[in-house]
Amino acid sequence: MSARAALIQRFYGDPRHDGTRRFYEDVRRGLTPQSRVLNLGAGPATGNPVRTLRGEVAWVAGADVDPCVLDNPELDEAVLISGGRLPFPDASFDMVISDYVFEHVRAPAPFLAEAARVLRPGGTLVFRTPNLAHYVAVISALTPHAAHARLANAVRRNPAGSQEPWRTCYRMNRVGRLRRLGQAAGFGCLDVEMVETEPVYLRFFAPLFLLGVAYERLVNSSPLLAPLRANIFGRFTKPS
Repeated sequence: MSARAALIQRFYGDPRHDGTRRFYEDVRRGLTPQSRVLNLGAGPATGNPVRTLRGEVAWVAGADVDPCVLDNPELDEAVLISGGRLPFPDASFDMVISDYVFEHVRAPAPFLAEAARVLRPGGTLVFRTPNLAHYVAVISALTPHAAHARLANAVRRNPAGSQEPWRTCYRMNRVGRLRRLGQAAGFGCLDVEMVETEPVYLRFFAPLFLLGVAYERLVNSSPLLAPLRANIFGRFTKPS
């Protein structure tokens, strides 16, 4: 085991620190074998069984502006989004999932309105997205996209230029703004949880990683510090 892997294992070996697992456990609590689900911003296959719902529910559709979604085997149906409108009838789904997509959305109002339109009454839009008050999002927002892309690929150990991250704009990455946008789109309540887990983007340099660990321990030590945590896990509900 490398020194870096040992460091990560030491602080984050417990599955309770796995943010992806926590998010999809929350997703699954709202599903039944009869549920119809839309993954909004599905992208390519994740390769992560925790994130794969196909076979657990009645139907999983995926929609994205990137043609890579058409080759995603984790979906029962894949469609391209054109002109901002989703190619589904009203009230088609019991749940819409949007996993690290909100930060890339340049037109939040129509995006949320379309999600609300395709949900049945009582259905939910479940999402996770970065919190703009967190240091990672602040640095990302202030960093030119080219530098951000190089750093992201370095952290993920992708070859240079192999995977261009989508541009971020953070137009719906504060809880208050999410509430206002959701109400305008026709949603009722918004339930949120602020979540801080492993400082993934600091893995490349051990001293910075340890500072990130200290920050994670601090903001998780008190609910008063929850607004400074890295992620917003949220659930919009469409009125019945």
